[in-house]
Amino acid sequence: MTVGKSLKVAFLMGNRLNAWHTRMYEPLIEMGVHLKAFTYPPHRYPLDEVRIPYEIIPTQAEVRTLPQRVGEGIANRVMGTLIDEEPSGLSDRLGDFDLIHTWELFTADTEAALAARERWGKRVLVTVWDNIPGHRDDDPRWRNRKIRAKQGADRFLVYTHDSRKMLIEEGVDPTRIILIPPAIDQNDFRPVVEVPRVSTLMGVGRMVPEKGFEDLIEAAAILNKDPNHSPVKVRLLGSGPHEEAIDSLARSSGLEDSYKRVPSLPYSQLPDFLRQGSVLVLGSRSTPEWREQFGMILIEAMASGVPVIGAQSGAIPEIVGDAGGLYRPGAIEELVEGLRELLGNERFWKRCREKGIDRCRREFSHLDNSRAVFHLYESMVS
Repeated sequence: MTVGKSLKVAFLMGNRLNAWHTRMYEPLIEMGVHLKAFTYPPHRYPLDEVRIPYEIIPTQAEVRTLPQRVGEGIANRVMGTLIDEEPSGLSDRLGDFDLIHTWELFTADTEAALAARERWGKRVLVTVWDNIPGHRDDDPRWRNRKIRAKQGADRFLVYTHDSRKMLIEEGVDPTRIILIPPAIDQNDFRPVVEVPRVSTLMGVGRMVPEKGFEDLIEAAAILNKDPNHSPVKVRLLGSGPHEEAIDSLARSSGLEDSYKRVPSLPYSQLPDFLRQGSVLVLGSRSTPEWREQFGMILIEAMASGVPVIGAQSGAIPEIVGDAGGLYRPGAIEELVEGLRELLGNERFWKRCREKGIDRCRREFSHLDNSRAVFHLYESMVS
């Protein structure tokens, strides 16, 4: 097997290839790894700031003949049959690589990786974000994919102890699981010397109910109605199916003049956006189908010098550690008290700020964590 500068790695993230997750993998290219990502439409995130090499491949639906596509469309509208948006010929493109790094147990990408393993003997590493035992097991298609992945993959890379625990509960040998947290480029996400003079509460993410932006809005409204507390502003970044409900809640809560939501920004502008804030709140709420995995925005905010308060949901507590505050999801009074403590005590705010910056330097450095990934790659092919 080849190692070091001749190591060729296929990086599979399906239609979720994005700028923030791939930052940790960029230094691998400087280490000599020939890294190439494969993606396909519909893309969930912009690709213009992805800095690792990638190739866009067609989906099964795109290579259908016109009559087949018309038939699929009719079946979708009449009977609800899903249109096949899985990658076309992905496994055929993987024969020249030494290692295939794919994502999640139940994806078409992992199916293609396992097919390449069987066909050419390629090593397969599966990144697992999922943290719900038995997730998708009620659907035979997904359940069987998970079984094949757990049996056929060589190693599993997890970003949280939450995901590691899930894999063990589902029967994966702990010796096959490696924990390396994702990381950020702290040349980009760095604190400013000047701290905001006006208290500004930040929220970033997709506008869906499970992200809990209502907690932040309701807490801000309570603070602004308190004559003994300085007024706060709310700045949200994100869009999604719940955005109108969130905007409406802000207006009905009396925040109209102090509330603003930015639908989207280039990833390169996120650090400047975050540095305008005093506190970032991530109010995620668990559901039977989802709970917070690795909330990248937490480390992006901490590295930018913005203290964080997160709901006790999924992996949030292990990411925040002792560098920020926690509250029970939906427990608005607990969130309000946490905000009062941070915004009303400058010494405490600065201490949390420094703890967050230090935690990111120690645990979430993209250079350190990419070296760990490099050593994992080498160990798998040597």
